[in-house]
Amino acid sequence: GITSTPLALWSVPPDSKKHTFTHTTWIDKTWTPWIGWENGPPARPFRAEKLVEEHFPNDFTPRPDKKTDKDAHERWPIELAKVLHRNGYPGPHLRIHSFTLEPIIETWPPPSHTTLYGGGSGKKAEIRDLMKAFATRAFRRPVTDSEIEPFVQLVLRQQVDPLVEMAGGIQNLTYRVYEGKWSKLPEFDTLKPVAQGKLPKGYLDIKAAKLNEYYGIVFEGKIDAPKAGEYTFEMASDDGARILIDGKKVVEHDGLHGQELRKGKVELKEGQHAIRVEYLAYGAPNGFRAGWTEPGSNHAKLSVESLRQKNKQKPKKEALPPLIGAMQDGYAAILCSPQFLYLKEKPGPLDDFAIASRLSYFLWSSMPDARLLELAKASKLRNPAELERQVERMLQDSKAAAFTRHFSSAWLRLDKLGKMPPSGGDFQFYKNLKVEPMLLKQVTSYFEEILNTNGRISEFIDSDYTYMNQVLGKWIYRREDIRGARLRKVKLDDPRRGGIFTQPGIMTATANGVDTSPVIRGTWVLENILGTPPSPPPPDIEPLPTDTRGAVTIRERLDLHRKNESCSSCHAKIDPMGFAFENFDVVGRWRDRYRGVNKPIDTKSTTTTGREIADIIEFKNMLKERESQIVQCLTEKMLTYGTGRRLEAIDRGKINRIIKELGKKENRLRDLVHLVVKSDLFLNK
Repeated sequence: GITSTPLALWSVPPDSKKHTFTHTTWIDKTWTPWIGWENGPPARPFRAEKLVEEHFPNDFTPRPDKKTDKDAHERWPIELAKVLHRNGYPGPHLRIHSFTLEPIIETWPPPSHTTLYGGGSGKKAEIRDLMKAFATRAFRRPVTDSEIEPFVQLVLRQQVDPLVEMAGGIQNLTYRVYEGKWSKLPEFDTLKPVAQGKLPKGYLDIKAAKLNEYYGIVFEGKIDAPKAGEYTFEMASDDGARILIDGKKVVEHDGLHGQELRKGKVELKEGQHAIRVEYLAYGAPNGFRAGWTEPGSNHAKLSVESLRQKNKQKPKKEALPPLIGAMQDGYAAILCSPQFLYLKEKPGPLDDFAIASRLSYFLWSSMPDARLLELAKASKLRNPAELERQVERMLQDSKAAAFTRHFSSAWLRLDKLGKMPPSGGDFQFYKNLKVEPMLLKQVTSYFEEILNTNGRISEFIDSDYTYMNQVLGKWIYRREDIRGARLRKVKLDDPRRGGIFTQPGIMTATANGVDTSPVIRGTWVLENILGTPPSPPPPDIEPLPTDTRGAVTIRERLDLHRKNESCSSCHAKIDPMGFAFENFDVVGRWRDRYRGVNKPIDTKSTTTTGREIADIIEFKNMLKERESQIVQCLTEKMLTYGTGRRLEAIDRGKINRIIKELGKKENRLRDLVHLVVKSDLFLNK
């Protein structure tokens, strides 16, 4: 949608011809593709029925009731689209003739299936290797046999059959069909077959006879014994049947009878052996199933119908093969283990695998990829030049969007956006137009721009650009020159608006959905921008005085509050930082007067150092003079985010070294990321 990153942008020529576009991407369950104009309105306004209702109201008809006329209900949008074209709708339109989603599977089973389940033999060695490979990936480091043994045993205890038969099945499998009424197996070699053929799939199938009763069928082929040992052959037939291996009778159940299981054993050398199966059908119904067991392994079928199928009911489509279910239990146990859920780092210098994990979760919020693990295995991730290369590679990857989104949210406390959303009255547009995700996208887009261009950290304070779309332009910035639904970089000529700290997403996150508070916004500045959080209020102090007679504006109420000596010292520090933002309402729109009381907004304040601040422009100038504080705060926030721990007083020297080095590089954001990753704080626990 509007706030998402486009997977593909197609240029559609205005030639009234059909054009086909194809894009390959991962689509997870419940995901819905979105198609629309890159520079057009959001989905709802450009639907045909909305356009007819707006531009051709005389031709508009309400949608038929689905309960009374389902077909008309479904055709309604298409019919209104036809109305648009009949009336010569002059606006741009995109006619989608067909839309197809289809899986792309080059081989079956796909590589992902083979990676998880291997060849499907169900052998202990294969299960152990698969579990070890999965655990190595999940734990983000090499694992020992003893670590994975509990997971292996969890799978083996279920004693499941293999997914596939022994390699090759029955090779060169042929059949001959004979007609006759026999109560016992005849000497087929003395008879003339009425039909014969091959079974390329390698499974015994009595349906190849194409007769219902009074027939016999002989199968011949080769089986491949993977190793020397005692093999068990089984069959269940209705009526008589026998299995011969290398001309030797191994299993026989002759005569007329129902299906009963019969077994026989034979010693086989490694390699190919001749197999012959004879079967007679006297009357309907008929049935034949057969299989064999390799020494130390599970059962494998020889016939189309498996002996392990207890009944002829078709299994439910959603039912998993037992081996896959058992393997999934083992994998689930690995994913529930602390080694996967937590980053277990030993105190002291991190080993290369721990560095790979810390780096990956820092920049991608995800597990290390194959390249990082390869470098960790080669013990190269403590090399500063290699770290430099990897940080650049990772920041250029699309997965770095997680860093942009998560770190900017943690630093600027965008988690509060949406806790108390504005609604109703003058703010109803916020909900109706789904403005909130646009505000979040605006902040992250701005942060991403500075990161990608290695812009100066001072651009967070002020700039001559921002990101907006038509909705934000019209409803927040009161600009009519912005067209289109997608957020894009826009030039600003208003010095009050530049930077990230005055963006509407920040203003909304630091309001309560109803009104603004200089205390909340001032505290936010001290905590997240300047890194000098105020002390918590005494526990026995009221947030604001209960007697506010004569106090109309928030400034007047705070003046009463500051008369309490326990409050005055902190508010002298907090309030000037918050009053500078009072011209921005709860959704970040500019205002000169308070709504309701219609009193002018007074943003003048004096800091504890005696610095007078008249408005937001002078406030930004003050922040520029205190850029070193902002750089230090941002550095500490990024270190906390990257290492996953609170910084302590003992870390001050290492932090100062980063800040000093960053100053030599003009305090640029991308350089800060590099310095954080190469710092002792990041590379040690």
